[in-house]
Amino acid sequence: MPKYRFDEIAINSTEKKKPVEADKDTYIGLEHLDSDCLEVTRWGSDVAPIGDKLVMRKGDVLFGRRRAYQKKVAIAPFNGIFSAHGMVLRPIESVIRKEFFPFFISSDYFLDAAINISVGSLSPTINWRDLAKLEFQIPTLNEQEAISSILWAMNRLKVAYTDLLQQADALVQSQFVEMFGDPIENPKGFPVYRMDSVVRFEGGSQPERKYFEFEPREGTVRLIQIRDYKTDRFITYIPKEMAKRFCKADDIMIGRYGPPIFQILQGIEGAYNVALMKAVPLMGRKEYVRQFLKQECLLRFLESLSTRTAGQDGISMDALKAYPFPMPPEELQDRFIVMAAELDKSKFASMLQKQLLQNVACLATTRDRNLVQYRS
Repeated sequence: MPKYRFDEIAINSTEKKKPVEADKDTYIGLEHLDSDCLEVTRWGSDVAPIGDKLVMRKGDVLFGRRRAYQKKVAIAPFNGIFSAHGMVLRPIESVIRKEFFPFFISSDYFLDAAINISVGSLSPTINWRDLAKLEFQIPTLNEQEAISSILWAMNRLKVAYTDLLQQADALVQSQFVEMFGDPIENPKGFPVYRMDSVVRFEGGSQPERKYFEFEPREGTVRLIQIRDYKTDRFITYIPKEMAKRFCKADDIMIGRYGPPIFQILQGIEGAYNVALMKAVPLMGRKEYVRQFLKQECLLRFLESLSTRTAGQDGISMDALKAYPFPMPPEELQDRFIVMAAELDKSKFASMLQKQLLQNVACLATTRDRNLVQYRS
């Protein structure tokens, strides 16, 4: 199977422009791209973006080179401008077909290699001069044509299952509001507490990178980072004596920086770093507290008061701790938890279907399952 340098596969378009007011409606930033999704579903800015931006054309592949472990790859839906923290990539069609190109860029085969050459610790970034030198095996043009038709069919099914998962989440949200009302207005008249009376927030710690290891050994523990919720291919371990805070699988974890700045995550066994904190319920049922923290009104409130630290938007802890937290009777909380558990079963079934699609799409490459890994 032929092997090519990346600069023989793709063109990195570096055309830029300084945005004017009209460009705000066709601006796409990294915050508009979703992990594992080739479709762009939101865009635009309230005002013209500041600083030079990349010019994109409809059909270009947009690649988030900053924090590439988030694996953000999408197809430009129109002509416009794109974040300078990304790359605008175009296929060299004598080597790779336009229909196949987005799947190659979004594959673990490509992304894992690209992530490995990221530089920087706080916001690791991929440089073109390093990426251009990487070599990849590419199937023949005829093979790409056959594979592409299968992968696009799989993509349509994957999008459908993603919609089902989102609908299940939305139903849980609507049932929560129906049963407990808006937490600010509190129409049900439940007792109201400050958030920090209901939840204790335990921040993580950040060991020095010199202690990081990438294979487990006796005396080490896994270090949980935000990127671990995007990929499980770059697991980090540290000596146990360097670990300060630990979490378990059923813990409520909060991502502190964004976008989005407030991510409610499932616990993973190990120690956790400063980008995460654990929410420990002091009152009420854990699952009720978890769902309360997922409410859109809380997210919007915190986003409006976000603070900027080390170049990242983060949670205003003072605002979070003072947020009103209505506490309904525990029997009502239990009724909600039973209903949410039933919907979780439906979500789990849909997630299994997405995983099946991933496996089938991998088999569609026929000659080498590692050539293109279609990710769920």
